[in-house]
Amino acid sequence: MGINVSHGSDLYGEERRSATTIHNLGKHLANVLPSGDWAAIRDLFDGSVSTPVTIEPGRARVIAAILRRGAAEWRMPRDWEQEAGLFADAADRAADAGQPWTWT
Repeated sequence: MGINVSHGSDLYGEERRSATTIHNLGKHLANVLPSGDWAAIRDLFDGSVSTPVTIEPGRARVIAAILRRGAAEWRMPRDWEQEAGLFADAADRAADAGQPWTWT
């Protein structure tokens, strides 16, 4: 199943990833983040996300910061670091625009 994440970098302003890819990113994030950070984003990345999801700008900003911490962790594989960065950028763009960050 494909998930479209708003405020992304593609031609349509989305990041489109499979639910499996998002879950695999979550596995890496769970491995490198402190438990409190992981708990704050678990609902999106643990493989159980049910779309549509609407995330308010303030929470999107918090999620972006957590994703950046995960991406910067030395144990994060480089390709997954880039994926986390794309999601963080999208969350920040939504927050900067004062718009909900949506996953459909």
